[in-house]
Amino acid sequence: MIAEKMQCEAEHAFEVLRLKVYGRVDFLLDRRNNFYCLEANTLPGMTPMSLLPQEAAAAGIDYPSLCEKIIELSLNK
Repeated sequence: MIAEKMQCEAEHAFEVLRLKVYGRVDFLLDRRNNFYCLEANTLPGMTPMSLLPQEAAAAGIDYPSLCEKIIELSLNK
């Protein structure tokens, strides 16, 4: 439930900031399960060990597919 709320807030921040294609919104979660937005990273690292590729992998998207999708979306903007 907390993860879903964070995802919704990250999507809202992405829209409000008018970000395009990709980015990463970082949160801090305290012991009482309150979360706080730390930053919106408009150019997150893209090595295979960076957070965005790791997050994509957790969602079932491998690194080459992630890179291809970013390129495809960027060319269509």
